[in-house]
Amino acid sequence: MKRKNWSMKLSAVMAGALLVLAGCQPVSNVDVNKVINGSFAVKSGEGRSTVALELTPSASSTQTPEEKKAFELLSKLKLDITEAKTQDALHASIKGNLEYSKGKIPFHLEVSETDYILWLEGAKKPIVFKSNAGAFPQGAPGGIELSEKLQKQIEELAKKAVEEAPGLGGFFVNNFPNPSKITAGQVTETVYGESLSLTKVHAEVYGTELVTLIKGFLTNVLADDAGLKEFIGTLYDLYAPFVKTILEEQNEAGSEQMKAAIEPYLNNKTLAVEFLHTYIKTSLQQAIAQYDQTVASMTEGGGEALKPILSDKHWIKLDLWVDKDYLPRKSAFEWNLTLPENGSSAIQGIKVTSTSENWNLNKPVSVSKVDVSDGVTEWEPSSRITAGKLLAALEPNSALYKLLKDDLHVTRKNIRLAAAPAGEVYGTQPYNDNGTVMVPVRFVTEQLDADVKWNGETKQVTITDPLSGSIIELTIGSSEAVVSGKTLTLEKPAQLVNSTTYVPVRVVSEGMGADVAWEQETQTVVITRE
Repeated sequence: MKRKNWSMKLSAVMAGALLVLAGCQPVSNVDVNKVINGSFAVKSGEGRSTVALELTPSASSTQTPEEKKAFELLSKLKLDITEAKTQDALHASIKGNLEYSKGKIPFHLEVSETDYILWLEGAKKPIVFKSNAGAFPQGAPGGIELSEKLQKQIEELAKKAVEEAPGLGGFFVNNFPNPSKITAGQVTETVYGESLSLTKVHAEVYGTELVTLIKGFLTNVLADDAGLKEFIGTLYDLYAPFVKTILEEQNEAGSEQMKAAIEPYLNNKTLAVEFLHTYIKTSLQQAIAQYDQTVASMTEGGGEALKPILSDKHWIKLDLWVDKDYLPRKSAFEWNLTLPENGSSAIQGIKVTSTSENWNLNKPVSVSKVDVSDGVTEWEPSSRITAGKLLAALEPNSALYKLLKDDLHVTRKNIRLAAAPAGEVYGTQPYNDNGTVMVPVRFVTEQLDADVKWNGETKQVTITDPLSGSIIELTIGSSEAVVSGKTLTLEKPAQLVNSTTYVPVRVVSEGMGADVAWEQETQTVVITRE
């Protein structure tokens, strides 16, 4: 169960930035903790926002014509959310445009407890992502299959994490020092056409302050015994039940050693909190004792890349307006980084700005639904989302299709595979079978953004290429292949080598619209596709 307050997401980010900028001390009698908590108190509402990225080119760098074209295309991007609605924690919608140098691409996203439905201008049909498969649709990391009990715990964990977020954030607020520039005061501001009496917090932090601020934060955390223990205890309550269930289910697969090492801590909160508290405090003591020396060593000699981040040409500026209930009503944010002019980077400056305003907070709101009356394109959570699959869902004459394929070349592939010596095939190496280059079918086709399925009973491989629309069927030991309904004779039959299916390179690559070349001198097969 994921919290989906999309319309308030930017304000929550702004509050998080304020957490870092404002620190623990009240500013002009404004309680920063209440400002942070107010962002998490929003359950429903409407809003609009913008996020803009601006890149400044380096005058001393050299770019190929293609690199220059891509830079000019993407050097000014803007996400303009014209309508954002949050109905509750599970239902939300946003409408807006992605603007770039050649125009803009309208979009409409609807979120529910089961689906993400995305309409893009140029899409053949709205695209549906299933969200009810949970956090790990293909199993948890390490190949663990998720039981129904684990899945429910993941949903509960997500819900509880949102509930505990204000308290966890408060730990950082209470221990982060104030930057040198921070003010607060009462103002009259217009939000969605309504004149409101609000509290405005303005904060700035520069790269020159970062070293001091971070050291101050570490020092304050070290001194905050009670706060640190409470912070660890909250994380323990959130994650320990989930980890315990995983270990119990792994036990059936023979994970006794791991369980024996961790179980005492999972069954004794006091023991776990004391252990982690001692470990963190010891680490903090060492870090603080060596802090100045570590910073000096990082910025000297090979630390040139760090110097711009710690300079006065790197800054964050934030304005946040909250109402009498400390609910976020408006925000403005700017992040700027200027890099040295040394010719090593095509980018000299990076600037990100954003604005937002919110209204109808915690009042009844209904989401704007995406029109699905003409059908949808479903993307299963277990399938890979690739550039080829995205383009296959778009109209070829649409602006988004042309941007992705013709301008950004997202489907361009250049795969080089050195052939293995005779009789020494390892991993994904191709091999030369008396003049026929055999390649690992799954590796090559997935590199080309295709999907591969294996039928163990029939010993058959099915390759589906969403970009070209081709479907290729191959059977181990057979000299025939079916390519989009047509039967072709292979140079060599498909073979199993070290449990990997190998096929002649041309039937796979050319069947998917790719070009194949062989470099005799380096014994390398080269597969390219636009």
